[in-house]
Amino acid sequence: MTASKIFLRDLLGLLLILSYISVVLAILLDVLALLTHFSHEDVIAHVFFYESLPLYICVVPVVAIGRYINRPNWVSAVLDYQLNMAKKSG
Repeated sequence: MTASKIFLRDLLGLLLILSYISVVLAILLDVLALLTHFSHEDVIAHVFFYESLPLYICVVPVVAIGRYINRPNWVSAVLDYQLNMAKKSG
């Protein structure tokens, strides 16, 4: 495994975290929509609900990237690369 592939894996990990945060935000907006709907604030509930819908698109990258970067051969290759770099540096 080269340093560029490890950088790509780290970059995909950051994208995974950002997508996960977007999904959590969508869930929170839906909870707020539910609470405002029960408070008979239907206009605000409508806004919260429709603001959360585009954020659910981020579910697909979370599942796909999570499976892609956690393949056993990638994990072992990263550990081997880190071990070799640690041996070289000291």
